[in-house]
Amino acid sequence: MTGIHSSTESPFHEGERQVQERLGVRDKIEPFARRVVRDHVPDEHREFYGMLSFVLLGTVDGKGRPWASLVAGQPGFMTTPDDRTLDISARPLFGDPLNGTLKPGTDVGLLGIQLETRRRNRLTGKVGVVRPNGFTLAVDQAFGNCPQYIQTRAVEVLPEIGDVAQERPVHRSDRFDRRTREVIEGADTLFIATAYSEGQGAASEGADVSHRGGKPGFVRVEDESSFVFPDFSGNNHFNTVGNIVLNPKAGFLFLDFEADDVVHMTGAAEIVWEGEEVQAFQGAERLIRFRAEEVIRVEGSLPLRFDFGAYSPMLDHTGSWEQADATIAADKERNAYLAYEVVGIERESEAIKSFYLRRTGGNGLASYEPGQFLPIRLSIPGEPEPALRTYTVSEAPGANHYRLSIKREGGDAVASTFLHDEMKVGDRLEAMAPRGKFTLDRTSERPVVLISAGVGITPMIAMANFIISEGRRTRGFRRTYFIHGARNGRVHAFGGHVRRLAVEHESFTAHIRYSQPSADDRLGETHDSEGHVDLALLKQVLPLDDYDFYLCGPASFMRSLYEGLMDIGVREDRIHYESFGPATLIGRGVAGASTARQVEVRFAGSNVRAEWSPEAGTLLDLAEAAGLSPAFSCRSGVCGTCATRIRFGGVDYIEEPSAPHAEDEVLICCSTPRSSAGEATCGENCGVVLEL
Repeated sequence: MTGIHSSTESPFHEGERQVQERLGVRDKIEPFARRVVRDHVPDEHREFYGMLSFVLLGTVDGKGRPWASLVAGQPGFMTTPDDRTLDISARPLFGDPLNGTLKPGTDVGLLGIQLETRRRNRLTGKVGVVRPNGFTLAVDQAFGNCPQYIQTRAVEVLPEIGDVAQERPVHRSDRFDRRTREVIEGADTLFIATAYSEGQGAASEGADVSHRGGKPGFVRVEDESSFVFPDFSGNNHFNTVGNIVLNPKAGFLFLDFEADDVVHMTGAAEIVWEGEEVQAFQGAERLIRFRAEEVIRVEGSLPLRFDFGAYSPMLDHTGSWEQADATIAADKERNAYLAYEVVGIERESEAIKSFYLRRTGGNGLASYEPGQFLPIRLSIPGEPEPALRTYTVSEAPGANHYRLSIKREGGDAVASTFLHDEMKVGDRLEAMAPRGKFTLDRTSERPVVLISAGVGITPMIAMANFIISEGRRTRGFRRTYFIHGARNGRVHAFGGHVRRLAVEHESFTAHIRYSQPSADDRLGETHDSEGHVDLALLKQVLPLDDYDFYLCGPASFMRSLYEGLMDIGVREDRIHYESFGPATLIGRGVAGASTARQVEVRFAGSNVRAEWSPEAGTLLDLAEAAGLSPAFSCRSGVCGTCATRIRFGGVDYIEEPSAPHAEDEVLICCSTPRSSAGEATCGENCGVVLEL
């Protein structure tokens, strides 16, 4: 099947191309569209239109205002005399603006949608002949459309189909009356008409009509004449959004599938690209806001009966305004400890348990990125002060809970021992919002390599689940390699889950290596190889390509892999890492760290001197290595327990701390010394002097 355009003509106009460029899909969608956007109606589309009992049309009135309309008939009311002509034997419904816009030469966008099967096709063209019982369209463009967000409904043509022009009550206004508002707020489906033309006659110009779907209530009425709704991922053509970018005029059609009422409106739309609402509404790529200038509601004009079937499975990956509002409210309290209830506990291995946390009182969760950690405050009987700890959220964003997968550390690890032995469903703890810089780069399209050891698997599970969830939502799965090392199957968490992902998704490859397999482990079943995860294994598993690497595990494990990857030419900005133990600097020239290779630090209160270098980690790591025992709890700048007075010198923070501290104090758990040796204010040529 040939495409529509020559090698020099794009199927997209300037507005569509602008949006594609903005979102980084221009280079991919252009060659694809040249193959699937045609200047004729292919045979399978001709057959499809002949099966439909209704079709949507987008037209523009004499004032340049787009309107969305519906025409209906018994299946077969649309025919294709040839592959460039569509004949529609149907009259517009009473009160529909199409009665005034349907004239020879009028630009038309057409959407054929079969609700029973979620199939849809589109075309654009111009009105040819207008007859008392119908009209023809000369086709400019024809293309298929994906089935996302369509709710299934069985459609039955009613006897009233022969009398669509019969007069019915019509309500006209410049705002929403009570009944119109009910229709909008209860909608799970809408149709939007837009248009753009420079008058050059290009096939990419003209009118358009498209479908949008969501959970009931996905359209939020903001006032008596405006509403807003989330725009989810689509086919990357951006016909609607591209039109609005260049021409904000738009028309909407809402159908009351129960009462057979039809609501048309026209006005101005805008694209909301950024902001807290976009970020908080799960699945939203952007918002579309609309202000009505004219509203027409026609009572009982639909000559069709719709029986609801099922919501689109794609809606499982989208949120609601209620959830978005709760997230926005929670984000405003990011640095406050709030109450959470344990609503579930699962054993992931002999060493790791998962704890599911929800806000008490049904309050919302703060937003987070896959890979971030949750600071918690835990009251433990017998302990004089609450324990402050940080644990990675091991689930992708979008759930109604946080999941912490915590390893029993043993020894004097009071917090993890208490959680494993004493914490029960229904118990409570306190937590701030998730935070941390070890996060998945959503903007990159490079293949991802997730490499972990031991409990370092927790952020990798969150990242892997997020990649898969986004792939399901956008229908574009990012190539992912999941490489994990554990002693054996008894202590290996999430093994079954990772293997299921690898079986279900061709884009996901997993390799598990055990260093000390148990008698129950089976090579090729529970694990893929034996030994430690090292550079040789990466060379064996990974094809030659440009990757984004993410490392999490013991410091020595990460340092070895980091250095090995650097030595074989991997760019430093392609390697991301986090330690689940003491904060550790392993990069060469780590951003935010001191530039000097060595800085002398004096702990004045203990009369101890130590040489710091990037390999030494944080000031807390350095103090512990020197035999000191500073107070600390979180190692991430959250709790403020480690605040220490600084006499001379300065520090750099690996991550800007959220805990308050005085101007003459530093948080040694997340800072490194800045060299100031030789400065008169420093004293005795020490880079940093701490009162510790």
